[in-house]
Amino acid sequence: MKVNFKELEDYLNEFGYPYNEMMESESFEIPEETSYEYLMNNMKDYSDAIAMTFFGRKIKYSEFAEEIEKTANAMKGIGLVDGDRVATLVPNIPEATYLQYGTSKIGSVPSNIDPRTAGKMMLSYVRNEKIKNIVVVDVMYESAIRPIEHELKEQYGINRIIVIPATNALPKGLKRIIDIKNRISGVKPITSDVLEIVYWNDMINNTKYEHAANIGFRPNREAVVQHSSGTTKGIPKSIPLTNENINSFVEKMKPVFYGKYPPGTRMLNILPYFASYGAINVSHQSLNLGFTLQQIPEFKFEDFGYIAAQQKSELLVGTPTWYALATKDKRIKKDSLKHLKMAMSGGDSVDEKTMTEINEFLKSHGAQCIMTNGHGMSELGGSGCYQFPGHENGIGVGVPSPYDKYIILDEKGDILPMTREGVKGCVWIYSPSATNGVFEGHRFAETKEINGFRFINSKDTMLIMPNNEITYIEREDRAFARFDGHKIVPFDVESKFTSHPLIKQCIVVPYDDDIINGKMPIAYLVSERDLSPEEQDRLITEIVNVMIESEDTNNRDIPRKISFISEIPTNAMSKNDFRALEQRKIDGSEYTIDIQETNLSSSDARIIPPITRTEHKVLKKDRKV
Repeated sequence: MKVNFKELEDYLNEFGYPYNEMMESESFEIPEETSYEYLMNNMKDYSDAIAMTFFGRKIKYSEFAEEIEKTANAMKGIGLVDGDRVATLVPNIPEATYLQYGTSKIGSVPSNIDPRTAGKMMLSYVRNEKIKNIVVVDVMYESAIRPIEHELKEQYGINRIIVIPATNALPKGLKRIIDIKNRISGVKPITSDVLEIVYWNDMINNTKYEHAANIGFRPNREAVVQHSSGTTKGIPKSIPLTNENINSFVEKMKPVFYGKYPPGTRMLNILPYFASYGAINVSHQSLNLGFTLQQIPEFKFEDFGYIAAQQKSELLVGTPTWYALATKDKRIKKDSLKHLKMAMSGGDSVDEKTMTEINEFLKSHGAQCIMTNGHGMSELGGSGCYQFPGHENGIGVGVPSPYDKYIILDEKGDILPMTREGVKGCVWIYSPSATNGVFEGHRFAETKEINGFRFINSKDTMLIMPNNEITYIEREDRAFARFDGHKIVPFDVESKFTSHPLIKQCIVVPYDDDIINGKMPIAYLVSERDLSPEEQDRLITEIVNVMIESEDTNNRDIPRKISFISEIPTNAMSKNDFRALEQRKIDGSEYTIDIQETNLSSSDARIIPPITRTEHKVLKKDRKV
């Protein structure tokens, strides 16, 4: 299906938005193939190349194709039919890829779910997504499935669970050693009095005489259901992506980015499959380009850089947090990153100090690249813009990917015209890889049709410059109202703190103030080094003074509580976990900034130290707001 992208470019150019210089032509061809057909056609040229590595085992593309066919036959054999969804609670192991394409052949849909999902949340997925079968890695059965066995059978008619041993795809020698150790230590196979437990290899063997027919391409059919990280709300959304979505993701990025790397290029697959960035941005992209996918099922965040060095990875996709942790890893020796050609970062903002530290670390350890930022969404299948060559604009996120378009709408939903200073606000994105925003008849993402093209609300605040370069500011829904209705924009407040050389990170969230009986802002600070109480006092005094004197800061923006913590908590995708901070209890370990307010003025500001200390500091005299 051909999309005439020039029509959209011409229309938006009337509002001052520049043409997307990254696109190769004025039209875009969206493949009309299932993800199974697309992959099978693409990897014909790679049969002898290595598709995946897994703890030393090398799986060629020819073997990979055979395993996909076996999986398709097995899925048909256990009763999956066209349109059925199967929940896959599987980490980054080869079977995850077999499932993604084997189900595609018969028209069923994998729903990639975090294997750590607890029982009650798992039941909500089964209910909301109309799950027909469940595949789970063995080590997560007890936490994810055991507590809900009866509900699965009695309420949802699920009688059987497919179990994949985490060690199933290991090299034979290593697997044999682990099996012996498990027998000696008394590890027993999973059994259940409620559900039928079928192990992966038994399922494959028992269905080897089945033949799964290729169901073929139909427009707008789901290829996969992914899940958001729940960055602000804490509740992951179910995000359906069609065959057109995930295949066009590969096509849009191939010409100017991934396509410049030859088949056999090593891509570290450390991002999880339950996130679009792992399943689509890394895995689906790499396998369709003939790369070697280095499967890492489990890792500690602080091991990210060391694993990349050990694997001699050439392409990396990670979060700023992971890269920052790598800079502190003494195991990474000089020149041990000499194979690294791309270090992509996304998922969270990064400050200039951290960016500089990461890039100096990469250069000093032999990398052929610096860390380059991008912006994306699960709803896009991954990246939507990136720091392509020539657009490495500091801590910005680059320019839109080919055939993607970022614009800003005002509160009325009208396009905000571009100015010489750029345009700032909530970004809406068109992309051929974007979901339609509807799942099971319910709209989970706001969309708007503009000149015949569907744009999706990113809920991210950004600054777009006249040359298309974009700076990410913050999640739109992080803004909140104080008890009196005054809107707090966390980014504006956080920047006041992080401008101080001793502050490494700052996150501002609301808390419930018992005295005021409403929401007020609290700032959580991570310092560059351990600070004495006296140093903390001086630091807070300096920053609050700056905020009081600043012409662009309202006194009502000043956090009423300030807390020093050792690190910012992160969620399953290593993004800052704002929800966890909101749920922290106020326990008296915080500083209190006491400012008496009326509708016209504010009183002297006093710093009240944590409850174990008693001295107060008076800052500035009354100042009208």
